[in-house]
Amino acid sequence: MKIYIVNCEFNLTQTLIDCAFQKAADAEAYINELNSDKGKAIARCKELIALREGEDMVPYLVEESAVGFGIVAVELK
Repeated sequence: MKIYIVNCEFNLTQTLIDCAFQKAADAEAYINELNSDKGKAIARCKELIALREGEDMVPYLVEESAVGFGIVAVELK
């Protein structure tokens, strides 16, 4: 069985896990929505930073750099 993990990549070298899906199509639809709207992508990235790293880290997001969401497929054993 595979799961599809969605990552948020930002500030050129930073990556946070966003969520996981059981179907590739669901993960692709999610990332396509975020990647097609820079405002949504930045807002979601800020949410993830606050959740994973703490509110005080949110200002370190460089909004002018690329914020992108991608998929990593993981095989469960």
